[in-house]
Amino acid sequence: MSATRTAIFAAAPGATRGQSSRIDADPKGENIVYTNGKTVHIRNIQNPLLAKEYTQHSYNVTVAKYAPSGYYIASADERGNVRIWDTVGDDQVLKLETQALGGRINDLAWDGESKRIIAVGQGKEKYAHAFLVDSGSSCGEIMGHSKIANAVAIRQTRPFRAVTGGDDNTMVFSTGVPFKFDKTIHDHTGFVQDIKYSSNDDFFASVGADGKVSHSNMPKFGYKDIFLYDGKTGEKIKEISTGDHGHKGTIYGLAWSPDGKRILTSSGDQTSKIWDIETSSVVNTFDFALAGNNIDGQQVGNVWKGDHLITLSLSGDLNYLDPSTSKTSRVVKGHQKGITALAVTDDSKTYWTGSYDGRVFSWDAETGAGEDIKSATHTNQVIQLATSGDRVVSAAMDDTIKITPKASPEAAVAVSLGTQPKGVSVSEDQTVVVVSENEAQVIQGGKKVDSLTLRYTATAIAINPQGSTVAIGSQDAKVYVMHLEGTKLKAVHTLSNNKGAITALAFSPDSTLLAAGDSAGKIYVYDVASGEVKVDRWVFHTARVNAIAWSPNGKYAVSASLDTNIYVWSVAAPMKKVSIRNAHAMSVTGVAFRDDETVVSAGSDASIKTWKISHH
Repeated sequence: MSATRTAIFAAAPGATRGQSSRIDADPKGENIVYTNGKTVHIRNIQNPLLAKEYTQHSYNVTVAKYAPSGYYIASADERGNVRIWDTVGDDQVLKLETQALGGRINDLAWDGESKRIIAVGQGKEKYAHAFLVDSGSSCGEIMGHSKIANAVAIRQTRPFRAVTGGDDNTMVFSTGVPFKFDKTIHDHTGFVQDIKYSSNDDFFASVGADGKVSHSNMPKFGYKDIFLYDGKTGEKIKEISTGDHGHKGTIYGLAWSPDGKRILTSSGDQTSKIWDIETSSVVNTFDFALAGNNIDGQQVGNVWKGDHLITLSLSGDLNYLDPSTSKTSRVVKGHQKGITALAVTDDSKTYWTGSYDGRVFSWDAETGAGEDIKSATHTNQVIQLATSGDRVVSAAMDDTIKITPKASPEAAVAVSLGTQPKGVSVSEDQTVVVVSENEAQVIQGGKKVDSLTLRYTATAIAINPQGSTVAIGSQDAKVYVMHLEGTKLKAVHTLSNNKGAITALAFSPDSTLLAAGDSAGKIYVYDVASGEVKVDRWVFHTARVNAIAWSPNGKYAVSASLDTNIYVWSVAAPMKKVSIRNAHAMSVTGVAFRDDETVVSAGSDASIKTWKISHH
């Protein structure tokens, strides 16, 4: 038996309010690269479902940039480490690892020969470092900043020049190579957020937090949106201001058009704009303001490569801009925080996921298109998802469950539990059972119809497809099996073979078997009618079992674990298994079968993956 990964629904770019987020594109304009958590994501621009990931960082990654050659990517993290690795093939061979700074790296830039890099950010003794790609040795000194540096740009043709900008409202212009201080530029009156050279290297532009708002009772200063400089000398050419047509908030990102005649800017005022450099005028304005939400639409980064203009919203949305209409032609969505729950609908056409921040997404299984289901969103972490028929049920740490119709999600019904749920499950007749530490509740028709006080600390719950049997897992490593008669739960027997607290439960499709996973990484399969152990060999996880699901034919089960691994198990041959190691960085939190030969998984890396399983 074997497994082959067939798709990645990649995490959205990570974004922090008040901070620029970097997106880069390869020299051919085929792929973009960005970061989320400890992972670097590479996605095809035309088909974002074609994705790769780099997971070798030990700390959260803050920026990733392609070399001009296209053969390498340099990625940096919050501890000041830079890793340079091969993008050709799937091996991602490490070329160099070096600690460039003593703290978070906010930006980095390659020179035009793919031989040198400058990294900027937070350091104990310096805020920028220039080094050689082959050896990590210094290739100059970037000095002149007194606070954290946020942005860097290098002139791609000789004579090389470098410009850095930071929280000291200052830009430092350096000549090279080796790089050395030339002068400081004090035109900005706020934090410098981004700097970019034009494609022909004749100019560089900078943006930041120093827009001046015009008021009727004050002189009209206009908005100091963009500063333009000579690429060789660093002399200011002009300041582009358009008054009320300019940005009304900090500008976090800028990108030049390929012909060097226009600039794309992205701002915290929830707009992105295209500027004509010669006329200093706004050509297009793209508005991302959301009704009742003054945050998610903030624009925090962008990239312009060929005909593709892409901006990043604070929510993680990647917006494809169409200058001919001043609207988006496409929006690619995804989770920014770790996924904590996964479910596959009965027709196998849609995946539903919930995350650490309470967001719930619906995914087209074929295209990978994701939709943020606002009506199903919780105010705290989603604990578990379950589906039956046309309903999706979510339980969360906000002490509620939500029952959402797939066809009309705006009609979602919230049920207050009065206590924090530990798990939720739903039968074919859409009876919902939910358990908290000391109470089990039965919900029918969106209303609580019964509850049962428990004499043990509950940790997990499952109801069989027919809605006749309920299993409740406990902290004391036992599984309590009950019959559901009408709305009443009645104890049947107790299963006591597990070695740790029960963390996952799943009935087989025909309801004859119950799989119980525990905190010790062991899974026992019980005969539901007799309570006897049928399988006790599914013991290869080395940490807590987070989820278990059965194949539609009932011959196989799949498990997900904190140990980052997935196993596909056979009931007929208990020692026969498919091992998918390091399936998700940090933890695999959800798993399900789409069909007998396709497994879907989700993890703390905020990504969803599909796997083709061969049982031969």
